[in-house]
Amino acid sequence: MTLIVYNLLGQEVIRLVDEVKAQGQYSVVWNARNSAGQGVSSGVYLYRIVSTGYAETRRMTLLK
Repeated sequence: MTLIVYNLLGQEVIRLVDEVKAQGQYSVVWNARNSAGQGVSSGVYLYRIVSTGYAETRRMTLLK
């Protein structure tokens, strides 16, 4: 399963999950930092979840 956050330009901000997981419910907390550890600004971001036989992209708003 992978969970990746993108900005509105389609650039990868951070890859939060990239590992094999068993079926079940999981939660992930994003600390509003990019992969280099720098804080990101408030705004609209996209997140994409990809798993075996499933892929979905959704929009989220980050407020600080």
